[in-house]
Amino acid sequence: MTDYSKKYRKIVDKLIKEDFRGLKNRKIFVNEVYFFGLKYSAGVAYFVFFDFLTVNKKCRGYSNGAVIGLMVHELSHLEEIQEMSFIEKIVFGFKWLFTKKRKAEFEASADKRTIEKGYAKNRYELAKYLEGKDTKEYLKSRIAKGYLSSKQIKSYAKKMEKWQ
Repeated sequence: MTDYSKKYRKIVDKLIKEDFRGLKNRKIFVNEVYFFGLKYSAGVAYFVFFDFLTVNKKCRGYSNGAVIGLMVHELSHLEEIQEMSFIEKIVFGFKWLFTKKRKAEFEASADKRTIEKGYAKNRYELAKYLEGKDTKEYLKSRIAKGYLSSKQIKSYAKKMEKWQ
């Protein structure tokens, strides 16, 4: 039986070592849970001295490449927050809590950072998988929430010369 939390932990550790060195001193708890009907694949919670990266059990069906794309996206969120000053974190927190626009900007920023770090094809693989599984209405809502579509990922990656 596969221990998915350990599998995700190994992926996260490798990514931090290779591409997220600024997170190496952060204590990041990685676990797998069922998101009770929510369609999110994963999420992060940032705290002063530690973070949580939680993966939905539905991700067990994702390919390894898609899981890597997902983990890079989530680590990109943590890296972006870590780069903020204390005041910026407070402002971000309030804007994120109370505006859809800031949430959408945060998701788009994580997708773009994922591409810029060289994981465009992983993020593309995940987007294509989700686009093949979900309804058109849900996919429209994902775009409205700031996530890039597979087409947008590929276009941005080519623009940034990250599509090899």
